[in-house]
Amino acid sequence: MESSGVRRKPVQQRSIERVERILDACAELLDEVGFDALTTAEVARRAGVPAATVYQFFDGRPGMMRALALRNLDLLLVRLRRRTDDEPGLTWPRAAEIVIEETVGMRRTVPGFTVVDFADTRAGGASFLPPGQVLEGGDILAERLYDFATGQAGLPPLPDPYRVMRLAIETTGIALRLAFQNSRDGDPAMIEQARILLTAYFAQLTRHRPAAPSR
Repeated sequence: MESSGVRRKPVQQRSIERVERILDACAELLDEVGFDALTTAEVARRAGVPAATVYQFFDGRPGMMRALALRNLDLLLVRLRRRTDDEPGLTWPRAAEIVIEETVGMRRTVPGFTVVDFADTRAGGASFLPPGQVLEGGDILAERLYDFATGQAGLPPLPDPYRVMRLAIETTGIALRLAFQNSRDGDPAMIEQARILLTAYFAQLTRHRPAAPSR
């Protein structure tokens, strides 16, 4: 679990459940007290474990944030897999809609997700995900979403894919931050603007251009 935020990977079922309880408590407290007020001591109390147990598995609060961000990414991919399995003939614009719908759904229902999705969601907030492997502008979120789209959802390759994915992710993040800054459920009009923006972008990228006339 390199760069996952887990200091020691749990092996026994009891340890796995303890780590999940710690992350659950962390997510709940993020909603209740916010990012800045979160403490490992309060997470431990809420999870019903000694404070030393948190440090046994995590490198303090930063480690919990990294592990929570990766858990959220795994959850998003599970939700996307469920949706795309039911969508024969999937296109990139439709895939963008599904990503927005599932991300909005997670913001509304997953504890802590509005505060920490894959990063500190405030403007300029630091990412908690490990770095990506692709030099061309990729990060781990862009890489895993693109790999899922082309490898599992059956979408065709994109030109300059990791820059495209990163731009789409950053744009969606800004739009959803605006949509949710004053409402737990999000402003439907701003969410719709995000949908219009992203689907138009992917439609333009994947539009079939007519072949140049022969001379």
